[in-house]
Amino acid sequence: MVEREGYGERMVSGRRWHVIDEIDLVRLVADHARLRVLCDRLEACADALPDRVSEAETDALGRSLCAMMVRHPRPGTAAIDALFARDLDDPLTAALLGRTRAWHLSASIHADDIAAALSGNATPCAEAFGYMLRGFFDGCRRGMDFTELAILALGAGRLSWNARAILVDGLCGRDAG
Repeated sequence: MVEREGYGERMVSGRRWHVIDEIDLVRLVADHARLRVLCDRLEACADALPDRVSEAETDALGRSLCAMMVRHPRPGTAAIDALFARDLDDPLTAALLGRTRAWHLSASIHADDIAAALSGNATPCAEAFGYMLRGFFDGCRRGMDFTELAILALGAGRLSWNARAILVDGLCGRDAG
């Protein structure tokens, strides 16, 4: 049974749970929006292959990629950990958090490889670089959607109407592609 205990908390089966409000998701949603823009830019780079994008764009992509994925690889993981770390005794919570952490680690490693190619420290052929780029941005898009779906699933009874709307509207507004 779910009852209101006061603003910001709910009592569910004898446990107090923090209500997940839109303010709890703002940073995650903003980070995902920035990463989606970066993925779009990397996709344009992949679409242009075998031609290279300009040196200025290559430098800008490398800086953006490093800032977002290599230097600060955990914003999504930190957000979901903060929301659900108390519930790791639940097998579904543990599995979804584990998968989210693994995705963030994998994306960070792939971003490092792409950053090396963009900087000229690695020189894969156009086909290999295109494969690297497509694997990265497709994986990032799936990973971000998975993270948002995990929050919807794990926080179903705790999400405020506005928080749920932010996640659902974002997921519905993007191509399932």
